[in-house]
Amino acid sequence: MTRPWYRRFPDNFIAGTVGLTLEEKGAYSLVLDLMYVRGGPVPDEPRYIAGVCNCSVRKWNAIRSKLIELGKIHVVNGFLTNERAEKEIEISLKDAQERAENGAKGGNKSAETRNASNKNKGVAKAPLKLARATQYQHQLKKEGNLVLVGGDEAPTIVLDRIHDEELFSACEAINGQVKPFLQRFPFPREVVAQAMAAKSLKATA
Repeated sequence: MTRPWYRRFPDNFIAGTVGLTLEEKGAYSLVLDLMYVRGGPVPDEPRYIAGVCNCSVRKWNAIRSKLIELGKIHVVNGFLTNERAEKEIEISLKDAQERAENGAKGGNKSAETRNASNKNKGVAKAPLKLARATQYQHQLKKEGNLVLVGGDEAPTIVLDRIHDEELFSACEAINGQVKPFLQRFPFPREVVAQAMAAKSLKATA
C-alpha cells in the first residue's frame, strides 16, 4: 500500500548514521523510503537502486556493502530489508485496519438506522456474504501464504504478490490493478472470497 508519509524519528536517524558519509546517509534514506513505498522489502537489484540513487552500479554496490556490514540493511531471499522499517510498516497496517474497522462500524450503524423502517429490503444479505468470505478466509489461512490483519473479522486480507501470485492476479481482475511496485496489498475480504470461488470453479472445469 502506497504511503504518502510515514513516521520518521530524525534524532534516531542522525544518531544511527554517525560515521556514514553523506552519500551513504542519502542512499540509506532512499532505500528506507523505497521500503515504505512498497510496503515491505525492496528487490536487491543493483541497477534499479542505483537508478533511484542516481549513481553508478559500482558506487551503489560499495554503499550496499557498507550498509550491510554495519547492519543497517539485510539481504533476505533476494530482497533488502530493515527491521525497524518492517515494524513501522506493520504498525501502519494495523492502524489502517483499525480505521477501516471503525469506519465500517459507523457505516453499519447508519445502515441499521436506515433499514429500521423496512426489514424486508435485503437485511439478511450481508451476513450471508460475511459467512461465505469467512469460509474462504479459513481456507486461505490453511495455505499459510497471506497476512491477516485484525483477526477473522477483518474487512481486508493482505496478499503477497509473489507468494500468492495466482490469487493476487485474480483479485486484481475483480478489484482493479495494483501498482506493480507494491508487493503486498490489502484486498477486501469479499473480493478474496470471489477470487477463491472463481479459482475453485476453474480447477474443477
